[in-house]
Amino acid sequence: MEGAHEKLLHLTFGEAQGAESSENAKNSSLQSSKFTVWLQLFIFTLFALAGQAVGTLLGRLYYEQGGQSRWIATLAQTAGFPFLLPFICYPSPKNHNEQEFSIHQPSIFVHASVYISLGLFQVANSMLFTVGLQYLPASTYALIAGSQLAFNALTSFFLNGHKITPIILNSVVILSFSSSAIIFQDETGDSGEISRKSLLIGFSAATFGSLGYALQFSLTELAFQKVFKSGSLKVVMKMSFFIGLFVTLTSTVGLFASGNWRNLGKEIGEYRSGKLSYVVNLVCTAISWQLYAVGSVGLVFRASALFSNVIINLGASVVPIVAMVFLKDKTSGLKVFSLLLGLWGYASYIYQHYLDDLEAKTNEVKSSADSLNDRLA
Repeated sequence: MEGAHEKLLHLTFGEAQGAESSENAKNSSLQSSKFTVWLQLFIFTLFALAGQAVGTLLGRLYYEQGGQSRWIATLAQTAGFPFLLPFICYPSPKNHNEQEFSIHQPSIFVHASVYISLGLFQVANSMLFTVGLQYLPASTYALIAGSQLAFNALTSFFLNGHKITPIILNSVVILSFSSSAIIFQDETGDSGEISRKSLLIGFSAATFGSLGYALQFSLTELAFQKVFKSGSLKVVMKMSFFIGLFVTLTSTVGLFASGNWRNLGKEIGEYRSGKLSYVVNLVCTAISWQLYAVGSVGLVFRASALFSNVIINLGASVVPIVAMVFLKDKTSGLKVFSLLLGLWGYASYIYQHYLDDLEAKTNEVKSSADSLNDRLA
């Protein structure tokens, strides 16, 4: 009888050890998965910030050196999609979840409808941002473009089901003020003579472009939630590639339909820094904006549309500094104040993200403890 009791205790202790070992392995796997996600978020953030800064400055340089075609400038924002082709064609191993999803994935018609719909948003928003960049200095344009965060908070709430906490609301309000405060600045001394009419056109185009991009980002996240449910990063590359392809084709049609293509020879010949510089500018612009596209879509895929917009808004704080260094853009006291407000709003959002992560970890520890207790009971 005593031997049977000892045997029962031994078995119970062995089960407890096995359960604990299983929980440790699970926690180790979760930690590894979290590290991978954070690493991907870091890489996507670098792509978004670098692409946004370089693309914005090169776009402004295009106009300053004599470029005039809005369709060419818009085309350059998406024409870098062929660089993603090797990443799409490269075979990647599929896990069990992805194999199960591949069996029940939506039809090609559904995929194409999503790409075309998002592509139409991209065309309209790119044209609006192109007009805004043409009429505004790079620093002013970047600050106004950051106003899309306020609208995106609402679209994320209604379309994606994200909660708006007091800290996030504080972040959105501050970031919106940081972007809108610039309209009280007299821009005539910032980057040459800018008329009130041109300032109004540029401000309106950049603002509506920001609102359009906010809606586009929320629709992109909705597509990941409802249609593209695969956990592979290849879905990010495919979305960036096909949207870029559609927008490039649409912009090319617009270029020829508008008749702007007839002036390309004259525009290249009159480009102040030369024909080679003209080509290099457009190629580098295409690569930069493609990096931005992959980074921003990747952030939506791995985090949320609102998180992606926060990073883009951070980029709006980086661009004026880079513009001041490389384009000799003047930075007034109001712009510095707007920049500080933007950084404050960004810090508020990151703090909310830290609180959410802390709460998630606490819930995981509690869940693991409850699971272990249930096994030992």
